[in-house]
Amino acid sequence: MRLGERIAERRLAKGFSQSALARRSGLSQATIGKLEAGISSGSSHLHRIARELGTTPEYLTGEINDPEVGAPPPLPSPMIQHLLMPVALPSEAALTEMYEAQLKALARLEGAELAHALAKRLPRALARLQGAELYEESDSAPEAREAPAPPATDHHEPRRARRT
Repeated sequence: MRLGERIAERRLAKGFSQSALARRSGLSQATIGKLEAGISSGSSHLHRIARELGTTPEYLTGEINDPEVGAPPPLPSPMIQHLLMPVALPSEAALTEMYEAQLKALARLEGAELAHALAKRLPRALARLQGAELYEESDSAPEAREAPAPPATDHHEPRRARRT
């Protein structure tokens, strides 16, 4: 089996498209395509391709026949925290109250421990504030918050005739 066939076989076994393998290994899709088609007979980045495919350059080039021998361990998955937040945040007073409560609850912690505990609790604490009033009352521009009065009319609504 030649280089291109081995790359394609491992790529498909991993469930990658050529584009995905290219992105993961930092190469162009055209480079992966040329290697698989046999147009290119090698690459100085073969070690990067092999790592993403969970094998070795030696397996890809046909020097050995077992893709697992000498294969590097898989890279750890990136730590990603997905969080959806509304654009409007609770008022400054509500946030202050929340932070004071968090700091009081974690008073025994300092430095990095405190920062980690706060980061871990922040999403839950913000979720609890969802029911809190989002806008703080202030003296500035109260008329902007009041609904306008209905326009005055100079005419009277006609009465409906009563049927007897």
